[in-house]
Amino acid sequence: MDYRGNVTLEETRQALRQLYLQDEEANLQAALLLALSDDLKPIDSRGRWRPSSLVILVALLVLALIAIFVYFSLGRS
Repeated sequence: MDYRGNVTLEETRQALRQLYLQDEEANLQAALLLALSDDLKPIDSRGRWRPSSLVILVALLVLALIAIFVYFSLGRS
Protein backbone atom coordinates (compact mmCIF):
# COMPACT_ATOMS: atom_id res chain seq x y z
CA MET A 1 0.00 0.00 0.00
CA ASP A 2 1.14 3.50 -0.62
CA TYR A 3 1.33 6.17 2.05
CA ARG A 4 -2.33 7.21 1.54
CA GLY A 5 -3.65 3.69 2.15
CA ASN A 6 -4.50 2.94 -1.46
CA VAL A 7 -3.78 -0.46 -2.98
CA THR A 8 -1.36 -0.48 -5.88
CA LEU A 9 -1.92 -2.22 -9.19
CA GLU A 10 0.78 -4.82 -8.50
CA GLU A 11 -0.76 -5.72 -5.11
CA THR A 12 -4.12 -6.20 -6.78
CA ARG A 13 -2.55 -8.49 -9.39
CA GLN A 14 -0.82 -10.55 -6.69
CA ALA A 15 -4.07 -10.89 -4.73
CA LEU A 16 -5.94 -12.05 -7.84
CA ARG A 17 -3.20 -14.59 -8.66
CA GLN A 18 -3.44 -16.02 -5.16
CA LEU A 19 -7.22 -16.17 -5.40
CA TYR A 20 -7.18 -18.03 -8.73
CA LEU A 21 -4.47 -20.45 -7.59
CA GLN A 22 -6.77 -21.67 -4.80
CA ASP A 23 -9.87 -21.97 -7.00
CA GLU A 24 -10.54 -25.53 -8.23
CA GLU A 25 -12.72 -24.45 -11.13
CA ALA A 26 -9.97 -22.23 -12.57
CA ASN A 27 -7.55 -25.19 -12.65
CA LEU A 28 -8.26 -27.23 -15.80
CA GLN A 29 -6.84 -30.50 -14.49
CA ALA A 30 -8.79 -30.33 -11.23
CA ALA A 31 -11.98 -29.39 -13.08
CA LEU A 32 -11.63 -32.36 -15.47
CA LEU A 33 -10.93 -34.77 -12.63
CA LEU A 34 -13.96 -33.47 -10.79
CA ALA A 35 -16.17 -33.80 -13.87
CA LEU A 36 -15.00 -37.36 -14.65
CA SER A 37 -15.00 -38.65 -11.08
CA ASP A 38 -17.59 -40.89 -9.47
CA ASP A 39 -20.59 -38.91 -8.29
CA LEU A 40 -21.18 -40.83 -5.07
CA LYS A 41 -17.62 -41.37 -3.87
CA PRO A 42 -14.97 -39.48 -5.92
CA ILE A 43 -12.08 -40.58 -3.66
CA ASP A 44 -11.69 -44.11 -2.32
CA SER A 45 -10.51 -45.14 1.15
CA ARG A 46 -6.84 -44.98 0.10
CA GLY A 47 -7.17 -41.42 -1.17
CA ARG A 48 -7.04 -42.28 -4.85
CA TRP A 49 -9.30 -40.86 -7.56
CA ARG A 50 -12.23 -43.04 -8.63
CA PRO A 51 -13.47 -42.62 -12.21
CA SER A 52 -17.15 -42.61 -13.05
CA SER A 53 -18.65 -45.89 -14.23
CA LEU A 54 -19.70 -44.16 -17.44
CA VAL A 55 -16.07 -43.20 -18.15
CA ILE A 56 -14.97 -46.82 -17.65
CA LEU A 57 -17.74 -48.09 -19.93
CA VAL A 58 -16.87 -45.63 -22.70
CA ALA A 59 -13.16 -46.50 -22.42
CA LEU A 60 -13.90 -50.22 -22.74
CA LEU A 61 -16.14 -49.59 -25.73
CA VAL A 62 -13.44 -47.53 -27.46
CA LEU A 63 -10.85 -50.23 -26.77
CA ALA A 64 -13.17 -52.89 -28.23
CA LEU A 65 -13.74 -50.79 -31.35
CA ILE A 66 -9.99 -50.28 -31.79
CA ALA A 67 -9.38 -54.03 -31.37
CA ILE A 68 -12.05 -54.83 -33.98
CA PHE A 69 -10.54 -52.32 -36.39
CA VAL A 70 -7.03 -53.72 -35.94
CA TYR A 71 -8.29 -57.29 -36.35
CA PHE A 72 -10.13 -56.61 -39.58
CA SER A 73 -7.51 -54.31 -41.11
CA LEU A 74 -4.27 -56.09 -40.13
CA GLY A 75 -5.15 -59.48 -38.70
CA ARG A 76 -7.09 -61.00 -41.58
CA SER A 77 -4.53 -60.37 -44.29
